[in-house]
Amino acid sequence: MQTVSRHERSTIYAIAGAVLGGLAGVLFSKSGGSSGHGACGIPCFSIASAAVGGGVGFLIGRQSDRRYALRYRGGIGPIDIRSLAAPLVGAPTAVAVAAGDVAVGGSAGVQMFDSDSGLRAEALRAGGLHGIAHVALAPESGWLVVGSPSGLYLFPPGRGRGALAREGDVRAVAAAATRAFVALPGELGVVPLSLVEDTLVSWRGTSLVSSASDLAWEPARGLLWAVTDQDLVAFRATSDSLVRVGSVALGGAGLRLALSGDTVAVALGTGGVRLFDTHDPAAPVTLLSWTHARFAYDVSLDAGRLFIAAGPEGVFVIDLRARTPRALGVARGLGFATALASDRGYTYILDRRTNSLRRILSHF
Repeated sequence: MQTVSRHERSTIYAIAGAVLGGLAGVLFSKSGGSSGHGACGIPCFSIASAAVGGGVGFLIGRQSDRRYALRYRGGIGPIDIRSLAAPLVGAPTAVAVAAGDVAVGGSAGVQMFDSDSGLRAEALRAGGLHGIAHVALAPESGWLVVGSPSGLYLFPPGRGRGALAREGDVRAVAAAATRAFVALPGELGVVPLSLVEDTLVSWRGTSLVSSASDLAWEPARGLLWAVTDQDLVAFRATSDSLVRVGSVALGGAGLRLALSGDTVAVALGTGGVRLFDTHDPAAPVTLLSWTHARFAYDVSLDAGRLFIAAGPEGVFVIDLRARTPRALGVARGLGFATALASDRGYTYILDRRTNSLRRILSHF
């Protein structure tokens, strides 16, 4: 984290503006421009010019101070992180990664990349599907799960046409090796990853008081985590149903979440980020509330670090390995960051500024 020493620009610019304004007034007066100003003459005109110049300088300096305060809010300075970038088509909305495969969903469909080959573009899937807002890749099996306002679609590994598995406005998706999880308004459900025909799946949904905005699967304990506009909720997944295990209030509307071991991070938009210890999933405990970003769009956890997609501010990086978490800085060079995903030592960022997918080393 950088520490920056800086004098108030409002004071400096006000002084500079007053000096320049006064000099300009003197020159203007001597050139005859103030001949009609009565007995006061040059002194009065110079004082007035200095006052105007000082006022203008103060306003310009105050704007500079405000921008600086935002840029170094909380004493967090910029950091430079090298990234590998791949261009995207259309408007990207979501990113998912599993075993080196990366899926980016958006207006053009789902663009697939091979991270092991340096973000090589492999295929475009779901090209005719409109409004894609959520994607997930099933670990081990490689199924692609896509959510849109028209329903949940499943695509077999590698290539092949997708199948509509569930109609409805999909709010979030997640995937296990053989199952997909889907959030619809007011409910959650489980869908098997074995469709070969365009046939809707009959299911038993689990009711939610508030609709989930994001889902994450934790294979080690067989838990599905969901965030709503009120709570972080844990469910135990059986073969075709979900049983509520526990929950904790978020203190704001949850947008996205990320898992790493017994730790869950939740992005809360203007509410920043909250970190939870989920060793006991029936009663998660708050570890950290972090509010330095103007808006937290998304989060990811990897290599003992918390990554926060903060839109035009870039990506904030928090070191969680110390007893007291500390901010390493904000990577503004990673663009307008709106979505994140981490896997196998890499973190992937959707950069709306350059319309690209970026990859960085999580432990840079």
